[in-house]
Formats: sequence, structure tokens, C-alpha cells
Amino acid sequence: MNSVTKLIVALLSILSIALLGLTFFIDQNSELNKLIHYYDLGLCAVFLYDFFIQLYKRKKRWRYFFTYGWIDLLSSIPVMSEFSYVRMLRIFRIVRILRSYKILYAYIISNKRSSLYGLIVFISTVILILSTTLVLHIEQDVGNIKTAEDALWWSYITITTVGYGDYYPVTNPGKLAASILILNGIAIFGAIISYITSKVNTIKKRSSLDQ
Repeated sequence: MNSVTKLIVALLSILSIALLGLTFFIDQNSELNKLIHYYDLGLCAVFLYDFFIQLYKRKKRWRYFFTYGWIDLLSSIPVMSEFSYVRMLRIFRIVRILRSYKILYAYIISNKRSSLYGLIVFISTVILILSTTLVLHIEQDVGNIKTAEDALWWSYITITTVGYGDYYPVTNPGKLAASILILNGIAIFGAIISYITSKVNTIKKRSSLDQ
């Protein structure tokens, strides 16, 4: 797995702990709690993908699995409010973070440019989650963004700068969050295009050297 992916997974592991920690302080039946669990499901999908990729690339797969691979697998299981004991799995995510510190340091030092792309993706993800959560919290009682699903749809069409106009914030803080999210969308797509261009140029240079 390349440095960018490892950096993103490590940072998202920290983010997942922060999000799950918020669930202790909000109403378990609220739309805000539902939104956090939607994001948790998305993060778990990333962790599960990371686990299978690492398992596939390891030469000694069983050794990987029985050392810390099982921790990676358990950390990819989402927390379900219906089964309170499943929340104990958070400890496995903490273990994953402790292991990720060394990965972060090593790859940031040796791959500064790639690490920058990973950092941009992480910051953009944080902005997306914070903006969506803030808008739902502020607009739920005064605007037309009333459910977690409404907030997710609004954030999607906003970050892609499509702007259908079916859901929109009406308060000043909500509008500010929307403005930040639009700028975030422009930045993330610019970074993705730059990263792809960089990879294509690298492949072209290698091909020219081989010829």
C-alpha cells in the first residue's frame, strides 16, 4: 500500500475515535447521532478495504492476521447502538492509532509530497464532516435540512458545487459552513487532479527510461 493511503487511513483512525466519542454526549435517538453513525460506516468501509489490501499484499498472510491483522479487522466493524457491548471495539481502534504513529512519522519524512496529498484529503474530510454536522445542528429546527439524510445529500451536492437548491441553509452560520464546504470541494478536486497528473507524469518518465 502506498504512503498516501497509509497516511489517510492512520489519520482517519484518529478521526473515528473523535466521532465515536461524540456519541456519548448527544441524544442516541437524535438525527445528529444518526449522521455520526453514517460517517462511522463510511470510515469502517475504508478500514475494511485497508485490511483486505494489506492481507492480499502480505506474503505471510496468517502471520499478519494473528499479529495485528485481527485488530485491523475488528476496528473496521461499525458501532451499532442496538448492541451496546459492541462499543468495546473502540479499544481496537485505539490500538490501531498507537500503531499508526510510527507509520505517520516514517512516511511524512520519506514522502513529503505524497504526504501533503494525504493531509489535504484528511483535512477535506474533516471539513466535510464538521460542516455537515454543524448545518444539521443549526438548521434542523429553522430550515429545511431536518434529517441526517437531508444533511448528507446537501453536503454532497454542495461539495461537488452542483447546488440543486432543494436543500439549503437559511441561518448565517449555516451559510458560512456552506461557503467553506464549497471552497473545500474546489480544493479537494484540485488536489485529486494534481495527484493524478503527478502519477501519470511519473509513469511516462519511467516508460521513457525503459525504452
